[in-house]
Amino acid sequence: MPTVISHALAGATLLRLAGTGTASASRADGLKVLLLCAAAAMLPDLDVVTFKLGIPYASPWGHRGVSHSLLLALLAALLLTACSRGLWRRLGWSLHSACLLLFAVIASHAGLDMLTDATHGPALFMPFDMQRYLLPWRPIEGAPISPRLWLTAKGWRVVYTELLYVWLPCLMLWLLRVRFARRKEQA
Repeated sequence: MPTVISHALAGATLLRLAGTGTASASRADGLKVLLLCAAAAMLPDLDVVTFKLGIPYASPWGHRGVSHSLLLALLAALLLTACSRGLWRRLGWSLHSACLLLFAVIASHAGLDMLTDATHGPALFMPFDMQRYLLPWRPIEGAPISPRLWLTAKGWRVVYTELLYVWLPCLMLWLLRVRFARRKEQA
C-alpha cells in the first residue's frame, strides 16, 4: 500500500484539479475542504485495525477488503457530503458535485493500492464480488506497516517509488492546473 501521506496528496490533487470554488470563498474554507479531501483519501486505511483484531489480511473484513470497495467509497462520500454541506455551499459547489468529488477521492485510494507490489489488492466490488484486484503494472513498493521498517532499505524503496509514481505526477498536475488557471485569467 502507498503511505497515507501519498493517499492524502492524491486526494488533495483531485480537489485542485476539480477547482476550488468561488473566488469569494474564504481561505479557511479552502483549507478545510483541502484537508477534508486529504483525510477522505486516507479513510480506507482505517482498516489496519483489523490486524490488531486478528482478522486475516485475505478476509473480506481484513485490510483492503470491504473498506476499499467502491460501494463503501460511495457511502462514505454521501456521509461526508452530508456532514460538510455548509462548507461546500460556501465554496459554491453543488452537493451532487461535492459527493462525486469525494467519491473519486476515496476511490483513488483503491486505485493507488492497485499499483503496489502487494499480494492482495483491493476488493473493489465487494460485497457483490469477493475478488481482489491488482493492475498488471505495479511500480509502487508496498509500504511497511511497522514504523521500525521505515529506516531499512525497503522503507527507502517505498519513499523512492512514491516520489516517482505519486508525488511527481501530482506536482506536475498541480503545476498544470496553476498554468491553466493563469491562462484563463489572462484571456
